[in-house]
Amino acid sequence: MTSFGEQQASVSDTSSIWSGLFKGLQSMLRNVNPQISNFEAALASVPENERNHFKTMSRMIKIAVALALAITLAGQARAATYGPRADYGYPAGLIPDCPGTHKNASISPRMMQNLQVTMHRLTSTGQIVRKMMPVESAHKIIAKDKSIDLKNKKTVFYAVGFFDSSVFPFSQAIGTSYSKRGYNVFITETFAFFTYIYPKSVRLTKFIGKKMGEFLVRLNELGLDPKDLELVGTSLGAHEIALAAKYFYQVTGKKPSRLTGLDPAGPCFRSLGPEDKLWRTDAERVDVLHTNIDGFGIAETLGHVDIYANGGEFQPGDIPRLPCLIICSHIRAMIYWWQALEHPKKFIAVKCNSVQEARFAQCYNNTPTNYLGIEAHFDRPGIFYLATSNEFPYYAGKEGLKEENEIYTSVVKRINDDDGFVV
Repeated sequence: MTSFGEQQASVSDTSSIWSGLFKGLQSMLRNVNPQISNFEAALASVPENERNHFKTMSRMIKIAVALALAITLAGQARAATYGPRADYGYPAGLIPDCPGTHKNASISPRMMQNLQVTMHRLTSTGQIVRKMMPVESAHKIIAKDKSIDLKNKKTVFYAVGFFDSSVFPFSQAIGTSYSKRGYNVFITETFAFFTYIYPKSVRLTKFIGKKMGEFLVRLNELGLDPKDLELVGTSLGAHEIALAAKYFYQVTGKKPSRLTGLDPAGPCFRSLGPEDKLWRTDAERVDVLHTNIDGFGIAETLGHVDIYANGGEFQPGDIPRLPCLIICSHIRAMIYWWQALEHPKKFIAVKCNSVQEARFAQCYNNTPTNYLGIEAHFDRPGIFYLATSNEFPYYAGKEGLKEENEIYTSVVKRINDDDGFVV
């Protein structure tokens, strides 16, 4: 059998010229995509009547990268042809193992004041009220705050990720969406600690997770029923909040009602066991959204329900059908979840028999379906493929269940719908 490397060697030397061109374009896209991601976030907050200016700008960007778009689409289309083969190798994922991760790490008393919890509330007049509290004394402040009702309302505790903060736009957007649903909302503030070089931040996760677990135990003592407690975490925060759930169970003997992981971090966690990362036993119901499985996310099924958006690796960007790359795809998990809260039952996923089927979008003829968001059916456990659109707010609805609408293949077919191509 001819190996992949041998096949490449047999191609004309002319291919090296094209290879250099392609690499240059790909490099350009890597630089462009973070800017596109920021543009998306900005556009979401612009009043409807002012968006035309932004849309005009978007069209200009689309024209500028048309050539790169065609190259990227061609690469995506090949995925359906080339199935997994041993001679191609299998992805290990970015930094699957980090030696030293289990070494001791802690926070000094002087720095503990920077480990905080933010109370996030939407008033009846639509104003956002935020209050930052040191995690070790937050329960005392909460006990005196009449706007917080632990006994009669549901409570959500959202853990931000690496280089993330409770004051950043997506954290606030998610907090506001839960607040509109009547939840007590708390958000971790770990920016002072999850900005160390990544392997060091990973080492701090266990210590911080325990501290957040202690906070949850104190809320339980104030009257919070675990049945009314939901945990959500993004990236590194997904494992942090899972470690908090493990501690909560050790102390109380009870599990939170629900735990949601938004593209849980893969680097340094891929080779760890269930005791050291988010796992399906950490809450009564655990669901996970995967958006960048071989980059900053993780391919492994971790929950009762695991949803792989557009195959789980690269997400389509707002430039039509052009995937955003690693950082963009990883961050997209937060945006999908936020919009799933805002648009219930619009993000519809279909059951897959394996992660491999989800990777290659081979689940369209299967049943049952499931929802991303609050309305997820945990009586339909398993692996699910979620198709999205490439435009905010990204849901595809029932149209996303049709194979002919698969976002990458469908546009390639439209590009090549002519019988002859002459240049």
